[in-house]
Amino acid sequence: MSAANTLVDDRPGGTVALEILRTRLVASVDELAAVLARSAPTIEVGQAREFSVAICDARGQVVAVDNAAELPSIQATVSHVIDYFEFDIDDGDVVLTNDPSAGGTRVQDITLVAPYLVDSHVVGLIAVRTRIRDIGGQVGGNVNPEATELLAEGVVVTPVKIQRLGRPVRDVVAAFLLNGRRPEETRRTITAALAVLDMGKQRCAELVRRHGVDLVRQSFSYAQDYTEQIARGLVRTWRSGSYSDHRELLLASGGEPTVIRLAAEVEGGNVTLDFSESDDQSSQFVNSPAGVTASCAMRAVLAALGEAVPANGGLLRVVRVVTRPGSIVDPVQPAAVGCGMHHPGGEVTNVVAATLNPARARPVPSLTVPRPAVLCRPADNRSDQIDLGRWAIGGASATGSADGWGGPQISARGELPSVEQWEAEQYPAVESLEFAMDSAGAGAHTGAPAVEATFVLPPDLLFTLWTESLQSSVAGTDGGGAGRPGSLEFQTPDGWAPAPLVVTEAPVGAATRLRMRLGGGGGLGDPRSRDRAAVQSDLADELISPEAAHKVYRLEGQNSNG
Repeated sequence: MSAANTLVDDRPGGTVALEILRTRLVASVDELAAVLARSAPTIEVGQAREFSVAICDARGQVVAVDNAAELPSIQATVSHVIDYFEFDIDDGDVVLTNDPSAGGTRVQDITLVAPYLVDSHVVGLIAVRTRIRDIGGQVGGNVNPEATELLAEGVVVTPVKIQRLGRPVRDVVAAFLLNGRRPEETRRTITAALAVLDMGKQRCAELVRRHGVDLVRQSFSYAQDYTEQIARGLVRTWRSGSYSDHRELLLASGGEPTVIRLAAEVEGGNVTLDFSESDDQSSQFVNSPAGVTASCAMRAVLAALGEAVPANGGLLRVVRVVTRPGSIVDPVQPAAVGCGMHHPGGEVTNVVAATLNPARARPVPSLTVPRPAVLCRPADNRSDQIDLGRWAIGGASATGSADGWGGPQISARGELPSVEQWEAEQYPAVESLEFAMDSAGAGAHTGAPAVEATFVLPPDLLFTLWTESLQSSVAGTDGGGAGRPGSLEFQTPDGWAPAPLVVTEAPVGAATRLRMRLGGGGGLGDPRSRDRAAVQSDLADELISPEAAHKVYRLEGQNSNG
């Protein structure tokens, strides 16, 4: 037996053994995530990867999660499930919930939680959060821009057991499925999630058989202690002090903008992010549940800390998020929340990054891009909502060492859609997909260019649109320019015209084409200091116009006539 194996076997509390277990737990959630992506029946899960998988300790604290962007939210949901079923959770039980007020995100994101027990004691819990395509509500697909209350978006499910002692609770499952418009597809999604939960329990059982239950429990604590120690050490290198900033959620429909206000405190290796002074909750669907707000805030913190910090509950010991119930970042029922992950979630992420930038040596650029809601369906099929917003590509801001490219890192988890696969499985047809000239924010390093997608529209489509966010642009950093705002237009016999601000399952005149462009990413640094060869390359690739090359980048010999 080698020295390393002797250490693992004979010193159950040794750091090497605990570190091996920590990395195995991380590998396990990655494996579970890959299985879910391969087995789920929808492109929202399999390709867009709208899901999370986590292993939690017996208190519900996250030990490992595959989707760091949902760390606080999924931990809040699992903790709520534990409290809800206190003294009533057994081996073989599976709990389902989608409640946005209890750590959830939106009604179409369901969370399944299963305990792992040894000798009748809970050692840990496995959680899977996954997107389903419909769970009732007034609008198929649960994206309802005109919703003024949560029930208009879909059916809310407080924690219920869909499996008890390993056996399905058939009446509960049947009632849940009958509340949606795509019951068979939802059943298959739940079946895939249940398989992942079982696999997660098997992985925990394998670790217990090999290392013993006590060491596995210690590894759960060690993983969080490890993250806490690294994160706290990095925060101690930041400048202590109080910082504040705000972001406005601009709604083109008029009225005063909604303001997200942040007061941040950095002191002694701790960070407090206080959103209590933010405006009251909105009557529209642009409210961010507390779990979403914490998750969006943590995205900026993780970007500031860097990839050396594993995402788990240890980070939440270092960073505390404070919200006020009844505010836009912590709405109370029956507020609608369908857009909250993007708006004001995106504004939350960016205000945290901007507020903490003065405390750090290197600033974090804009991390999100304003996103519209663009869905369509055949007039004769309410359940078949197609999300054209998946083609809203771009918006990554420049970093200190590179140009932006593609989507912001925190939203680049999913695969980009394939035109060939799309046209084989979906509609409408993609006529063109091109970079939009002069869309990227200028700078020494440029933002990502926006991608302009044009679709050929078949007759008899009904559209659900929310384009109010498109008037906002992605800000630049350190003298870099803002990206050009996005746009959504329809081609009619009279030419191209801007899309309506808000439409719910309605025809759009005699439109034959739709053209969509997400905003470009923000630039970083003075554009005049950009490498001349890079400017020439951008010009040759038609990412910038001759006029921009001359006026913005001061490239000699270029003018508006080329």
